[in-house]
Amino acid sequence: MNPFLSILILTLGITTNSLEDSYPVPPKTNKMLFYIQRNHNKNTIVYDANFDNYGQLTDENPIDVYWIRYEEDGRRMELRKIEQLFAYGVNCLKSDSIMGAYQVHLVADPSHTFLLMQTEPFKAIITTTIDHTPAQLKHIYIHADNSGWWPKVEYIELFGNQTDTRKPVYEKISNQ
Repeated sequence: MNPFLSILILTLGITTNSLEDSYPVPPKTNKMLFYIQRNHNKNTIVYDANFDNYGQLTDENPIDVYWIRYEEDGRRMELRKIEQLFAYGVNCLKSDSIMGAYQVHLVADPSHTFLLMQTEPFKAIITTTIDHTPAQLKHIYIHADNSGWWPKVEYIELFGNQTDTRKPVYEKISNQ
């Protein structure tokens, strides 16, 4: 696993919540692609499609990434620059082979490729491979050990739906 994944869980505080705690689910919109939640608090990172006035993905910035600060009244907050560069930001490259699509990489793990595709005006999806199956990504959960000086990612869970059957698909990636 990429060493930058440990940065994914580095944010404001180093507190932990029980895995039994229920996490709030961000409101589903046509723009939402997926979201990330972590074990050390309920604040959530949301990845939305960014459309122009005509409903097309914007070339320069097709994904808008931001926090929903559930532990601070649920307000939206932009990512800090360090979070954009090393933890939760994305790199998007327009696809040469698929019209209206972008190859997407999370900056924390550039080895894993996602595909952002426009499905119709003002609608897009993001796909990847989950448990060896093509899937539409819904959310990611990151569990880290925060007991040391630097948080260590123990595992990441990917949740989605198979692209052909729409059946739920899940994968747990351990950092062993």
